[in-house]
Amino acid sequence: MFPTRSVRALAVVMLSVTTTFASAEGSSTESAAGVVVGVTGRVVVERPEATARAATLGMRLDAVDVVVVDRGASAEIYLKGGGVVHLRDATRFEMPKVADPSVRAATRSPLSSGSIAQLDSGLWVLNDPQGSLLVSPMRGDGGWEGGDSAVPLTPRYETLTTPSARFLWNGGPAKARVVVAKRREVVWKSAPTAPGTMLDAGAALVMAPSDVYTWWLEPEAGGPPLSAGIPFRVAAPDVVERTKVVEGELRSMARADQDPSTVDYLRVAFYAGAASWTRVLDLASRMPPSDARSRALEAAAAGLRLDARAAATLAERLEAERKR
Repeated sequence: MFPTRSVRALAVVMLSVTTTFASAEGSSTESAAGVVVGVTGRVVVERPEATARAATLGMRLDAVDVVVVDRGASAEIYLKGGGVVHLRDATRFEMPKVADPSVRAATRSPLSSGSIAQLDSGLWVLNDPQGSLLVSPMRGDGGWEGGDSAVPLTPRYETLTTPSARFLWNGGPAKARVVVAKRREVVWKSAPTAPGTMLDAGAALVMAPSDVYTWWLEPEAGGPPLSAGIPFRVAAPDVVERTKVVEGELRSMARADQDPSTVDYLRVAFYAGAASWTRVLDLASRMPPSDARSRALEAAAAGLRLDARAAATLAERLEAERKR
């Protein structure tokens, strides 16, 4: 059984988190016809007047490409516009032509207009992370401050897909307070907490959907801020609801013995489209080494406006939190 529509839609945002043919042979994201979201065994991609190349997770596919699956191998291909085709055992698949009735059924459902808008936004950010930040409505100082300064690590310049927030920072005094404000009004202040502690505000911090908040650190006894204010946004209600649905579908895919790498990739794709960069960093860190993983990590760090050292620190803390 093929995944439902909303799961099939996810991989479009990863069209730019790819390994492609050499730049002289490549094409823009806009012309891409699909992306490889799963591959097992020997699968190659043929292109006219080019040498066939091995298919890899995240490889972008153009309309002229032909995916060739050897006997005993398999591949999952997302077709731009909504649909995942499952290729099995000695198959040649021409992009984007669909001749087999079962393949047509897999790609028949269109994306809703709301999903297209969200995924296109995520695709742009991944395609050009630094350029996209220039038009971001959430502004402020960021990056690694170095030394013993307090550095807010998460959330940063991103959208939370749940109506709750967890705060993490590094450096600074032995204890500090998290201060959260909406516009210029302080709406929550934490108890003194040690750096490196994942601080869950829980129900104490009530946040409105779609609103932008800013958080910073202040000394335990009060006084001038220890850090710059860092903005983040709470997702709109439809995005929060879609997140729940998608997570349920991905869990169902995992229980159905779907290739784990495909499920992982689709999950990273969804959170990238939602601009939930801490989640992207956490998920991509668990993936096996690949160009797709590297590109996702780079996009997450750029979205969070953290340099490599700070992003690695955040990833380590998130891993430690999972193991608790």
